[in-house]
Amino acid sequence: MTRVQLKANDPAQEKLDLLAVLAFEGDKPEAAIDELTGGKAARAVRLGDFKGKARQTALFYGEDGKVARVLLVGLGPRKGATVERVRRAAGAAAGEARRLEVRRLGLALPATLPAGLHQAEVAAAAAEAAVLADYAYDRFKGQAGGEPKKPRPELAVEVFAGKDAQAAVDRAVAVAQGANLARDLANGPANHMTPTLLASAAREAGRTHGFKVKVLDPDEMKRLGMGALLAVAQGSHEPARFIHMEHAPKGKAKPKGGTVVVVGKGITFDTGGISIKPADKMWEMKFDKAGGCAVVGLMAALASAGLPARVIGLVPATENMPGGAAVKPGDVVRALNGKSIEILNTDAEGRLILADALAYAARFKPDVVIDMATLTGAVLVALGDVRAAVLSTDDALADALRAAGDATGELLWPLPMDDAYGEHVKGEVADVKNLGKGREAGTIAGAWFLRHFVPEGAAWAHLDIAGTAWASGDPGKGYLGKGASGFGVRLLFEYLRARCEG
Repeated sequence: MTRVQLKANDPAQEKLDLLAVLAFEGDKPEAAIDELTGGKAARAVRLGDFKGKARQTALFYGEDGKVARVLLVGLGPRKGATVERVRRAAGAAAGEARRLEVRRLGLALPATLPAGLHQAEVAAAAAEAAVLADYAYDRFKGQAGGEPKKPRPELAVEVFAGKDAQAAVDRAVAVAQGANLARDLANGPANHMTPTLLASAAREAGRTHGFKVKVLDPDEMKRLGMGALLAVAQGSHEPARFIHMEHAPKGKAKPKGGTVVVVGKGITFDTGGISIKPADKMWEMKFDKAGGCAVVGLMAALASAGLPARVIGLVPATENMPGGAAVKPGDVVRALNGKSIEILNTDAEGRLILADALAYAARFKPDVVIDMATLTGAVLVALGDVRAAVLSTDDALADALRAAGDATGELLWPLPMDDAYGEHVKGEVADVKNLGKGREAGTIAGAWFLRHFVPEGAAWAHLDIAGTAWASGDPGKGYLGKGASGFGVRLLFEYLRARCEG
């Protein structure tokens, strides 16, 4: 785990393996830092070799001082500067630290900031990105002879800023560690992250961070009437699990912002069932649990940061497999809220398990319900891997989520929920069907299906994260590499934080 410390000292006087200096275009290195490089840093700026463009880097070796290496990292122009640019620069620095296999990394922030940026938020963004960028999923890699690979040495990160940034930095680290937990769970291969093992991981996170966890088994789900979730699970030898988590303020403090329920899709592997998927890249379907994993990571972040909110996290977890017992196209099942569902395509299983989870949420009388799911390939066609879709019955909620996305770099874009789209999922032999009009408006049809199961009176939003939950290459941020991104943890934490403080 990455260790982060805030320091108000002069970074030039610290013993560091690598000092990363974040600089805007046209900035000259401070005299004390330039002295560490024997004047080479300032010379590189004068010659135009280092211009300070976004994520541009220049590495120098220190003279006989405490700092072994100095890395200039560009932030781009001052005009229009954002905390996301800070994250990307700090991520580039942490990436260089990993490449050089150093143990101590210092992050020196610009001495002056443009209007609209504040030292505490810049320090927090730098700390957050360093924790995210230092993450690696390498537990199954071994050394010659089959010996387990030794754990990577812990990276100690020192962020140089005033003490008034301490609370923001601590919170950012807690959130980034929650996102990394979500990435760990989502990256887990299906044979190492079954529904049972995902439930065990949630229990362990609850013990470690301090939130409540209850897990329902198939018999309990059957008694409740979760026919949609159990229908998806019946084709697998692995039993389904329903994970119920709760975070609330300690003591008798009244939760701020009422009760928020967050639901995440937890398909630990998706073959498509009888409507089986093509073999190409089917291995990526281990990531179909990313929404549920993000809910576990969010609960860990909320508890670690002590956010004074009441949040219920729900994760329906199962595999979607073919077999003699598997649900078939044309079957009709009944969800927890009593509505009947015609299953036209068994590969549209995520909305089935979410239906029961959303209906289960009604027992908490929630003010807000948000679900996250790798629900449709159609969202990739619409938005690619840059933004997730938000679909909501409440414009104020959608706007608040978009603002949280803009603040965290986990970007959202709204899609419509016109009543006419509801006709796409109107059932022929049941109340609703789990497939819309083929390729037309597939993401919207998925959201409209879910709408039938949302607790009455609750503001609701659906986040389709199928394009942003994982990446097969660098997604361009500079602090997230290949594999699971943990998308949703930082976004929803920021939304909940703003809700508490609003």
